[in-house]
Amino acid sequence: MESEHKNRLGHRRVRQKARAFIAESWQSQANLSFFLALLVFVGFVLPSLGFGRKDAKLYSDLAFSLVVISGAAIAWGQRRLFLLTVFVSSASVAVRWMAYRIPTPGLQLWADGWALAATVVIALVLLVQVFRNGPVTHSRIQGAIAVYLLYGVAWAHAYHITELLHPGSFNPPGSMSSISDFAYFSFVTLSTLGYGDITPVRPISRSLSVGESLAGQLYLAVLVARLVAMEVITWQSKTNQNSE
Repeated sequence: MESEHKNRLGHRRVRQKARAFIAESWQSQANLSFFLALLVFVGFVLPSLGFGRKDAKLYSDLAFSLVVISGAAIAWGQRRLFLLTVFVSSASVAVRWMAYRIPTPGLQLWADGWALAATVVIALVLLVQVFRNGPVTHSRIQGAIAVYLLYGVAWAHAYHITELLHPGSFNPPGSMSSISDFAYFSFVTLSTLGYGDITPVRPISRSLSVGESLAGQLYLAVLVARLVAMEVITWQSKTNQNSE
């Protein structure tokens, strides 16, 4: 009985160490590199090639489902956060495909709302990993880039919701007629390029645009400051260990 109890304790410790390793190593389970590559491929490569122009809604829903599912896996190893992410992501995918099958304004509004929630939750999961204590690694950099791209995706859904609730929020009229238009305007605003070909004309769309441009710049400033601070702390700790 005593040896069996020790074996159970040993197995439990192994499982705990395995979970800790999984939580520390993003790529072992969540495959952050795949998630980031998928974001770039779906958001920039495919649209530039003109892929899915005939069935833009279908391909965008497929791409969104893949991104959300792979993004939810990043929370693996953090039970509560993982359950929350899976719930929100599953609901967003389900409602989105319902809106595809039954294209009504009400369902589309719900689909965008859940998609916005899923994007925000996945971004928060990544931010927890990016700004946690520890050395600056390539996984942390990949997570920071993914969060920046998710900002653009989240605001694109926010603009779409605004246009559904307040038609004519952007000028010229009809300029925001497809999903790619909202993504284009979002990333142009996030990077503060401001080409001027599409402009917000209603108070809510203007407020969202200003908020996105400020959030994008503040995120980059805070990110650089945090990464530099962590690198300095890591360098100092290594120096102290070597001097002992």
